[in-house]
Amino acid sequence: MSKAGNNKNDLRAVRKETALFFAIGAVFCIVLFAVASCLSQISPVIIGAMAVIIYAAICVAVYLIFERRRGTSVSGETLAPVMGKIMFDAVVKLSTPVFICDSSERIIWYNTATEELKSDKNKLYGETVEELFGVTLSDIRRDRHEKGARLTCDGRSFLAKFNHIKTDDNDFALVTTVETTEIDQLCEKIDGDELVVCYIIIDNLGEMLQYDSEEYRPAAARIDEILRDWADEYGGILKEYERDKYLFVTQARVLDKLVIQKFDILDRVRAVKAGDTNLPLTISLGVSNIHGSFEDKEKAAHAALDMALQRGGDQAVLKGDGSIDFYGGITKSVQKRTNVRARVVSNELISAIKSASNVLIMGHKFADFDAFGACVGLARIAMFCGARVNIVINMADRNLAGCRSMLESEEDFLGIFKSAAQGLDLLETGTLVIVADVNNLAIAEEPELAYRTEKLAVIDHHRKVSEFEREPDVEYIEPSASATCEIVAEMLEQVLPKDDLTPAEANVMLAGITLDTKQFTKNTGTRTFSAAMYLRDRGADPSEVQRLFKESFDDYMREAKFRRNVEIYRGVCAITIVDDSDGADRVIAAKAADNLLMVDGIRASFAAIRSGDTVHLSARSQGDMNVQLVLEELGGGGHYDAAGAQCTGESTEDVIAKLKAAIDLHI
Repeated sequence: MSKAGNNKNDLRAVRKETALFFAIGAVFCIVLFAVASCLSQISPVIIGAMAVIIYAAICVAVYLIFERRRGTSVSGETLAPVMGKIMFDAVVKLSTPVFICDSSERIIWYNTATEELKSDKNKLYGETVEELFGVTLSDIRRDRHEKGARLTCDGRSFLAKFNHIKTDDNDFALVTTVETTEIDQLCEKIDGDELVVCYIIIDNLGEMLQYDSEEYRPAAARIDEILRDWADEYGGILKEYERDKYLFVTQARVLDKLVIQKFDILDRVRAVKAGDTNLPLTISLGVSNIHGSFEDKEKAAHAALDMALQRGGDQAVLKGDGSIDFYGGITKSVQKRTNVRARVVSNELISAIKSASNVLIMGHKFADFDAFGACVGLARIAMFCGARVNIVINMADRNLAGCRSMLESEEDFLGIFKSAAQGLDLLETGTLVIVADVNNLAIAEEPELAYRTEKLAVIDHHRKVSEFEREPDVEYIEPSASATCEIVAEMLEQVLPKDDLTPAEANVMLAGITLDTKQFTKNTGTRTFSAAMYLRDRGADPSEVQRLFKESFDDYMREAKFRRNVEIYRGVCAITIVDDSDGADRVIAAKAADNLLMVDGIRASFAAIRSGDTVHLSARSQGDMNVQLVLEELGGGGHYDAAGAQCTGESTEDVIAKLKAAIDLHI
């Protein structure tokens, strides 16, 4: 029933009550007069006067009651439509869009501000919210943000609130908005003005000085000119704070342009030719795009530069709030280590070992000869310091059986090898965990050891993929080294007495270098042969090392299965797949990838093997294609010409599709 109908009923009730009161009053007066007449003691005049007074009082009371009831009813009846009109006019003339939708999310009413969003205003009726703002009404309802859901239309932005209206027959949605266009534009301008700090270092002019000193100055001057032209082009400030080292300061909006261009300064510098030397001239950039103080930005830029160098140089590393992006990295690393760094890191490691209660050493999952040999060399350093030391490996890994048997005659290595579960039992307060041949702790032999220890050291030669959750106490990552065994051999040469390294230990370490250099044919430098000479001098026997590489006839046949299912992709990449049910394993897959490079015209090879719900990928390159960047797209990493990845919970077809997409991106 309507409000007007209720008011009429109220007035009728008041009239009935008034008539009733008058009737009762009249009857009361008549009765009073009759009784008084019977009682002759009271004068009739007095009795009449009393009746008139009582009747008048009743009339006044009834009148007051009637007026109050009538006033209330009339004011309510009059005020309701007035207030409704005021509120309706206010909503219609509101400066921000307000609209009502039915249960099918179609607009059935809107105010003037909503009408102004579209030139063809008649089409708003019946249009869905998604057609107008690009989001559904359900999205607005589900958005739990305190200020509301964000909407955009024709360059304007709004915050929208959902209000549910329920009637007897239907459900409606009232959406109110607040425009934030000006605020968003101001925030965008402030973000664009944010300071960006970039450190730049010329990677290898120092090495060029050693080989061709006459060309050093012209090359340095040419690169300096390129850098300054680049800084002027993008409106930044470039200052050389040390020889071959620069500080570049610009704004965030300029950084967006650099990202779009993928830091083309890397290509400009790489194009510089210096004399007759074949040494590639490259630069590395560490860029900070974080929010915070100037000090925080400077530290982040320096950390990004360190990562660029640890990944081999010739690249830009962009560090943002909670993210790290990589650009470039298409040239091979140039060996530029010195014995000074090996000596410094060795002393740091010895100091950490001596202060530890015990030492646990491990490589990566599915350890190869390089990981195993590096662990053995690091264990010898720990023994030299008098520490309790154990090596954590997969005791069931048959690929390491030959290396372990080679060390069986060594008294110091009896009982030193432990499983992952035993390693966790040995973890105690003050334990130093050393991770070798891997810097992604998630794929270490037992990641929990690295996460739970108080002291951590990382020795590796792979390009760094991401930052550590916490900085290791000792960190030595050198991508220019051919193998981790090469790095450890240099450290041993600095600190260990000549007779402390046994021939068996030297053999397994030389096997690691031999494996990662493909029999000294890939990624070798003067320091690689220097480390091999040191191990040879300590009793390493090449014939014994070669025995470790022999394989059984069954393994030989399993490797042949990779040759039956080879796809040549884009004419230069060989991809082969084998299911683990055929009896193959990751080591055999890696060998298959190596052998595929022997095919004429193949620049890179990829061998995939499924084991359970995980697809393992091994990648190899002839040296003119960076397979590390390719497999980083799949969550892996490694070296310029040798890399690996593991994809869990995906079908083999999906992994191969992702691999091809990554090849398309980087070929």
